Amino acid sequence: MTERLDRTLLAGRWIYRRVHAAACALALRRWLGRWAVFALVAALVASAGAGLDTAAATLAGVAAWAALPLAHGAAAGGALALLAVLGVAAVGLALLAAMRELLWPVAWREAERALPLAARETAWSDLPWIALATLPWAGLQALGLGVWLVQRPGWLVGHEAAVVTAGVAALGLTVAGGVALQRLRRRGGIQGQGRRAVPSSQPRQAIEARRPRGRFVLWQALVVWPLRRGVAPRLAWHSGLTLAASAVLLGAAAWRPAWASWWLALQSLVALVTVSRARVLAALELRPVLQACAHLPVAQRGWRARFDALCAAPALVGALAVAACVALLVPGARVALLGAWWLWLAAAALLELRHPARDAQAQSARWLFLLITAVAMASEVLP
Repeated sequence: MTERLDRTLLAGRWIYRRVHAAACALALRRWLGRWAVFALVAALVASAGAGLDTAAATLAGVAAWAALPLAHGAAAGGALALLAVLGVAAVGLALLAAMRELLWPVAWREAERALPLAARETAWSDLPWIALATLPWAGLQALGLGVWLVQRPGWLVGHEAAVVTAGVAALGLTVAGGVALQRLRRRGGIQGQGRRAVPSSQPRQAIEARRPRGRFVLWQALVVWPLRRGVAPRLAWHSGLTLAASAVLLGAAAWRPAWASWWLALQSLVALVTVSRARVLAALELRPVLQACAHLPVAQRGWRARFDALCAAPALVGALAVAACVALLVPGARVALLGAWWLWLAAAALLELRHPARDAQAQSARWLFLLITAVAMASEVLP
């Protein structure tokens, strides 16, 4: 009887792996169903009018540029090699963090805590899917390093082994970091825990001074505080990453004003993608907060506009900053066209927030039209 029970428990461990694998496979299929259409449309637009050889050369060139920091840093050795490996691993880990809900839903935490699962078992169940999620970035780096090893520029001769070792080390750090990230998520280490209550030993005057007053209290309670206190952690992170991406493009526009059309085109893509994602996150994390106020004396009118403004503000503010930088640094830039470009992005954001498409095909067609028009405007900004 004891042996039979042991076999049952052992089978239960393998059942958890199968359940985890089935959930990840289902989430991956749904994700591909939503985004594969966009990727296919983007690939068709990028390769329009080009032959197979030209498309392969373009892919090899993109991969070579993506792997250049790692190859050059590994060839230089020392601290540069370490920074290059850490940088490539950090990018891969950021991609894994963006896909973390596909790899392990946070809603599983309480159920897993009730099961007799060891940390090693959950880590082994995570490993295949983390490796699969890392594969696109690792493949791009491997292709780029292969291009540099074939071309063998002067700075790479004699350092081929170091370059290969750096690539393997970056991949290993990415996978290990992904496993550690999932373990941290299971413990609740990266979820918002909210602010601690004010100790009763503090004077009442200090507590009253922290308490907001006036007509902005309701706005702070339903929108600002959920972002700051962990009720809407993914939307808060998304808003910060959107501003960070716009800041990178702003720096690029200040660094190379002559390439302003490219920076504006990239900002158009950032705006369309981030507003769409912010709409989904706001529906998941902020709408329940407003629904919980249905029985309170809180007016429901006007809150949809405020939520829409919250979703669109990071992308549109970043686009406005990039447009202002181009207008100031590029002599003869068409300011009126820059304004029309920004208004087009604002209209696209409003369309996405108020009238989202019902299926992926309609969404891809809409995105293609909006993106092509924005890129066409951006290409005519320079004199």
